[in-house]
Amino acid sequence: MNKSIMYLLYFTIYTIILLLFGKGGFKRTKNARDFFVAVNSLGLAASIFTFSATWFSAASMQGLTGSMYAYGYNIVLYAVVPWFLGATCLVLLATRLKKYDIITVPEYFYMRYNSKGLQAMGGLVIVITYILYIIIQIRGFGIVISELLDINYTFAIVLVYLFVIYTTFGGLFSVVRTDGLNFILIIVGTLLAVVLILRNVGSVTLMHEGAALINTRPFPAFPHVTEKGALLDTFSKGAYTPLLTFTSFFGWGLGLAANPQYAIRISSAKNTKTAVKMVCFSVLILAFLYLGLFIIGIGGRVLVPTIHSIASVDEVFPYLINNVIYSPFSGLILISIMAAAISTANSQLLVAASGFSYDIYRNLINPEIDDDQLLTMNRIFIFVAGTISLILSLNPPDSLLIYGGHIWGAFSVSFLLPLYGGIFWNKATKEGAIASFIGGLIILIGFILKNRIIISKADEMVHPAFPGFIGAVIIFYFVSHYSYKTLKNVEDPVMLEK
Repeated sequence: MNKSIMYLLYFTIYTIILLLFGKGGFKRTKNARDFFVAVNSLGLAASIFTFSATWFSAASMQGLTGSMYAYGYNIVLYAVVPWFLGATCLVLLATRLKKYDIITVPEYFYMRYNSKGLQAMGGLVIVITYILYIIIQIRGFGIVISELLDINYTFAIVLVYLFVIYTTFGGLFSVVRTDGLNFILIIVGTLLAVVLILRNVGSVTLMHEGAALINTRPFPAFPHVTEKGALLDTFSKGAYTPLLTFTSFFGWGLGLAANPQYAIRISSAKNTKTAVKMVCFSVLILAFLYLGLFIIGIGGRVLVPTIHSIASVDEVFPYLINNVIYSPFSGLILISIMAAAISTANSQLLVAASGFSYDIYRNLINPEIDDDQLLTMNRIFIFVAGTISLILSLNPPDSLLIYGGHIWGAFSVSFLLPLYGGIFWNKATKEGAIASFIGGLIILIGFILKNRIIISKADEMVHPAFPGFIGAVIIFYFVSHYSYKTLKNVEDPVMLEK
């Protein structure tokens, strides 16, 4: 069968199934709690699927794989290790967060600190951050669809826009149903790609032997030629400095730990035991998938030391599937990459909608708004926010992985301390939470601007989330310590029950 016809067939089947899966959520969504947290009723299987599908985004499927192709194993330290360290924090969060009956993470800020202002600030950061992050998913989808259907990138990203808007309109019930489909596709697609890579390379041993000899530029726009052995070197022989690599934990790792999309998955589980198991089992499944992505990235570089027709690391995986290891299953693998982008984007749009309608509008402007009006507002916001992300994705970032780490850093410097500090430290105060939230963001933004405006030596650069987090910790501790003694804040009722 002709390649184009086969790809179109895969795409058509996936579209029909996705539409059917997403339809079910509309019937079950009656109010805000249904829409945002599925009535806090998700069982273990549904929780694992939606948690894992939300985690495994285009930054993983394309950004990580392409970065492995270009930089080698250094990327494991830069992104993957921080992700999994951040997941250990989520296990700790899962043991306590379910004690608070929340619909959104900023609502926890109101419950814990009695601050509508902090809740609204949390909602605003969520709105801005997710609109910017959804660009990653739209760009990833656009690259894949361009390969799959041989269409223009601009037209391709309109398709993901429509997919994401539809699956988000039904609320979390729809997102969970489509996440199950998408994560199964992700698993199948990744395993198929690994098999095809190893069949062409020979074995994992031969792959590493070949990788040690690579000394080419991965693609024409890449800033330097890969030195021999750099792909297997811990720091890619200087491609990423040790300081930048280690401080990336404060962006990717702590950003993941504080990310509202995962905290809401914890809140959506039916009980604490389910929430803890969800995180633990999901991490085990994801670990095996990442091993597969390592093989795809390194093995792909051995098969094609230089790809002359691409301009960024995010194009590597689709190119390999469509041109280097093409098989009758290539269409299914490309669909699985699309599934990774959709399953993350719809979750993020859902959380962004809650940030606007629940944490800002209902919190500050109209507390009496009824659920029907709130659901209508959510869907309008989803349409508007999705449209903004679509427009911004016309000029996307160069690297999904690096860009994503900076975006997640916003959560590590703002959300982490008020959230974890509030849950685990009884002396945390409203004043400390607000001051660290604002101070951490100011420092983060300042360092991002510094890195953009001032050309620093590579060995002097740190991830901008590092100074932001350190500053936020200092502010949180000292302001809380002082205000707890002088202002005698009301203590957390949940902590007092213990």
